[in-house]
Amino acid sequence: MCQLAGGSVALHAIANAAVEKGRPGCPLQLEGGRSFAPMSLESSAMYIRVPAVLAVMGIAVCSLADGEVVPVWDHRAKHFTTSEACAVCHLAAPGATAMKDKNGEDVSPYYTWQATMMANSFRDPYFRAQLQKETEAAGEQVQELCLRCHTPMVHHEAVLNGKAPPRLAVAVDDEDAAADDGVSCTVCHMISTDGLGTMGSFSGRPKFNDDRTIFGPFEDVLTRPMQGQVNYTPKQGDHIRTAGLCATCHTLFTEHHGTSFPEQTPYLEWRNSEFNNEREGADPKKTRTCQQCHMPELPRTRLARSPNGFDFRIPEREGYRSHAFVGGNAFMLDMLREHRDDLYVDAENEQLLNMAAATRAQLANKTARMTISKPIEKNGVLAFDVDIANLTGHKFPTGYPARRAWLKVEVLVAGKVVFVSGAFDDQGRIVGVEHEMRVPHVQTIEKPSDVVIYEMIANGPDGQPTTYLTKMVERRKDTRLLPRGFDMRGPHIKDIAPVGVDGDEDFQAGGDRVACRIPLPAEATGDWEVRATLHYQSVPPVWVDALREVAAEEAVRFVAYYDAATKTPETVATASANLSGVR
Repeated sequence: MCQLAGGSVALHAIANAAVEKGRPGCPLQLEGGRSFAPMSLESSAMYIRVPAVLAVMGIAVCSLADGEVVPVWDHRAKHFTTSEACAVCHLAAPGATAMKDKNGEDVSPYYTWQATMMANSFRDPYFRAQLQKETEAAGEQVQELCLRCHTPMVHHEAVLNGKAPPRLAVAVDDEDAAADDGVSCTVCHMISTDGLGTMGSFSGRPKFNDDRTIFGPFEDVLTRPMQGQVNYTPKQGDHIRTAGLCATCHTLFTEHHGTSFPEQTPYLEWRNSEFNNEREGADPKKTRTCQQCHMPELPRTRLARSPNGFDFRIPEREGYRSHAFVGGNAFMLDMLREHRDDLYVDAENEQLLNMAAATRAQLANKTARMTISKPIEKNGVLAFDVDIANLTGHKFPTGYPARRAWLKVEVLVAGKVVFVSGAFDDQGRIVGVEHEMRVPHVQTIEKPSDVVIYEMIANGPDGQPTTYLTKMVERRKDTRLLPRGFDMRGPHIKDIAPVGVDGDEDFQAGGDRVACRIPLPAEATGDWEVRATLHYQSVPPVWVDALREVAAEEAVRFVAYYDAATKTPETVATASANLSGVR
């Protein structure tokens, strides 16, 4: 039986939550003996599609099993509120036109966010595994830095209230609704302008307003519904559209051995590119913020509806952006979907499938472009160049240091492959590379073992490459593709300059040119074809190898998930060229 104290808002949603959690037939028992049974979306505009306990309108506790009382994170907390409270108005409903596209599909902030890596930042099994690995190596104190961004409501609520920063075990054991909510609505929308874009706000240290103000991009907002429903006051804040807001978590410096290390620097890379709109004289035709690339613009719509499921009398807004936050980690989205029940993922299978499809579409269409020069045969050698253009506003890959991209080059005759560099096996390992953490930058491909890998490799204190974030002290290699306009005399260059590309004049701002000089097999004659493919991995096998040595529960679980997963790398760009009768 689920016992509820207080009001009756969204009770059907909680009833459905009980069923989703594997407790069918669990009626909701209210004070006074009233009960509510589960209802479908079609029959109730109050239904919220999440298997989670709601904490709205005075609901204090929910007992989901005999003797088990789970505390609920409700809107009376001093600062933050979980997303379900926001969904009462910011989720599409059958009886409202708000937040629907021309086909009637839900494009609400809550629904489009729910299947993102942001929403699942704490559920992410790779994050949890890596955190336990780092904890074993360096102690529990390392968890504070990670949890600032992966469970920000729990961390910052504690710190803002003068309490000690929580640890992973506390968040997991307490089954904290706020921890599972990841990077939730009120985290981003309560960030103030103070210090944005400065070192003091990086590494998960934004400043939050203390008066429960919710910042949004639009002016002339109606304040009373939000004030009455969740005790927040909406207000226009232009900073919600800025890259500096995203930089608070997407710029990360560590200092585990007395040395500051730039672990993740997409914002700094963007600042040193022509995409940067912060610099004086920036060309608005060339600039783009994080939000403009990662939050697709949607048709005009109302951005809220009433709690009873009907439209408010509020204006439609132009320039509303999807909260899908399309990134590059389709591999992890697939894993969340495949293990949805184990990981208590709220998003439905369809949402996760759509999010993974959008991610792969962005990788394939908006990330890089390749061309191949006309192949020329001379003295038994086929010569051509492959040009790779980075279309993103930061390095590619960027962010978490595990991510890598590489070039696969094939030469075919009569449809048969006679040469390949950069092939991969069914485990996602690059064929012909003996030590994947020690591959130097390649300017010219002449043999199969010449593999061009765009990546960042870090050294530990012993001068050896490492996958331990807590051991990284210097960049051993950083050959990730640079964004357009990257300036070697620009801002933050000490932390973002390429490493290991000395002497390669073709590795420049905006991309790379790779020379291919392929010896032709003497016996092969006929029509030739050259193919180039840019592949990408968010979790390379070599990073999982280190986790195999960790006995902690989360590491063991992730390795099992990984071993069962399809490890075919993503395809980012392709190019080909034909040549008839080379011999």
